[in-house]
Amino acid sequence: MGMRVNNRSFWRCLFTAKVTLIHATWCTACPATRRFWSDLKSKYDFEYEEIDVESPQGQALVDKHGIVGVPTTLIDGEPAFTGLPKKADAIARIA
Repeated sequence: MGMRVNNRSFWRCLFTAKVTLIHATWCTACPATRRFWSDLKSKYDFEYEEIDVESPQGQALVDKHGIVGVPTTLIDGEPAFTGLPKKADAIARIA
């Protein structure tokens, strides 16, 4: 009898999650969120990038997703969290 795997587990075996943090230099919550994702990156395998909300790339993401606050975390190109995520919730999305 085979092993049962849920869809998310199956796809995470095939593809690495991509985490994009939209942040700003003036944002008071952003440094903690940047440290949070950097710490998880040292323990879990996922792609990670940070984009300043005021950059052309950041503005394109704001327009595309209707982002109204920073920090905002995109996972696999879709909004996942605004603000500092709960660790268990973040791990569940990337592992």
